[in-house]
Amino acid sequence: MAEEEFLSQDEIDMLLQSLGAEEEEEGEEVTYKPFDIGELERISPTRLIKLEQVINRWVASATSELRSMIFNLDTISLAEIKTEKISDFVLKIPLPAAIAVLNVEALNGKFYMVIDTRLIYTVISIIFGGPAQPYKVEGKSFTKFELKVINNLIEIFVKHLNSAWQELIREGEIEFGGIEDNPRRLITVSRNEIVIVITLEVEIEGFKGYVYLAIPMKTIEPIKDTLRTADTESGDYRDAILENLMATPVLLEAVLPALSMTVKEVLELKEGDFITLDPRSTNSVTVKVEGVPMFKGILGESAGRKAVKIKSFVEHFGRGSQQ
Repeated sequence: MAEEEFLSQDEIDMLLQSLGAEEEEEGEEVTYKPFDIGELERISPTRLIKLEQVINRWVASATSELRSMIFNLDTISLAEIKTEKISDFVLKIPLPAAIAVLNVEALNGKFYMVIDTRLIYTVISIIFGGPAQPYKVEGKSFTKFELKVINNLIEIFVKHLNSAWQELIREGEIEFGGIEDNPRRLITVSRNEIVIVITLEVEIEGFKGYVYLAIPMKTIEPIKDTLRTADTESGDYRDAILENLMATPVLLEAVLPALSMTVKEVLELKEGDFITLDPRSTNSVTVKVEGVPMFKGILGESAGRKAVKIKSFVEHFGRGSQQ
């Protein structure tokens, strides 16, 4: 047998190594993670139009009252709305924690409002006449005075949040249920529970602090369809807007059918001349509203004055379209 038909020692070693690797792969235990189909069903915060309306109204009304407490408050604005696991949210809460537990009885659930610790100490600094910047605190618990300030802040925020919620959502009241200082106690069911986190940015003379509102998905599940619908007729504003709208003056024009004349005939017209109309033209008067043809009518008289009797809407207008 020819020498080249035999494998070299190096080739034999390589072959044995590859065979051993295959056996090892076959013997490895396969691990897997169960697929949770529930994770596919999430409410996108960008689609909760009415919830954003609530937040905007909440911010606007709370800002006015907070200026009486924080005289150099610049602005409060909506910085972000996003979803995340409650375990991830809890890890971001600074210590010492000021977490307001808000009860929403109609939904049998809770909201959680967190006031940035640096913002709390900035407000306290301002109250004592200091600069708009937090003083350094490390591992320190809140004093009775600091807790009083925190309660005042929370009560103002909750009052205006509840007002905006009732005007637009109308699903029960939001009530302040107390302060929780241990963020981990917010995880009551599962670390993977999803919450909508609304971040408000509070700016005071260049300093920026934050207020967070965490809304568990399971709490708003019963009203998710309501939250997705924009509210165009809510609150006490509807009647006022409608009243002003109904009182708005508009220009009406009664236009007779067009008459054709030559350029020569037009140039020969002089003061006192008559333009003869088609006798049938008085039966086909178009009434325009702010330049838009809207009605068809008949020219006539009423109480000794020229008038137009409305017969119908114009053919291409109808009751909800424009020509």
